[in-house]
Amino acid sequence: MNVISRPKIVLDQLGEGLAVLGFRAKMREYPEMFEELFVPSNKSRLTSTQLVDMLEFPAEICENDRIVANYLKQFLHNAEVEMMENFVFFATGSTSLPTFGLAKIKIKFDNTPSIFASTCLLSLTLPNHFESEEAFSSSLKAVIASSARKSFNCV
Repeated sequence: MNVISRPKIVLDQLGEGLAVLGFRAKMREYPEMFEELFVPSNKSRLTSTQLVDMLEFPAEICENDRIVANYLKQFLHNAEVEMMENFVFFATGSTSLPTFGLAKIKIKFDNTPSIFASTCLLSLTLPNHFESEEAFSSSLKAVIASSARKSFNCV
């Protein structure tokens, strides 16, 4: 099978599925409406508020988890755009967040020494204890830097 036919088969199956649901006809009729659902956009730069809003924390968390959650929020609010984009890539395997807001990055806390991202599940597991905000920040920066635009990393 050549390089073109494999993706074409997948795209044809996607098209058939969209046609069954009636979306394919609507997509052809209103392409601009559906573009943001399927085409990543660099129209607007990622903001820390957008990114923090995409995080989903457990409903009930203990004091240590709450402290680490606040470290994460503060880290993202202080981060430069490039660092936020690298964080998104580390956590999701994608270079951008969906603009329609359906996906959330699920934050989990565990008694583990590692920061771990599951890009398939859109989840980020954090240790439930850090000595300080600086220790959290340097650990997160290290794991993001180690991913270097490659997914499936753990530090």
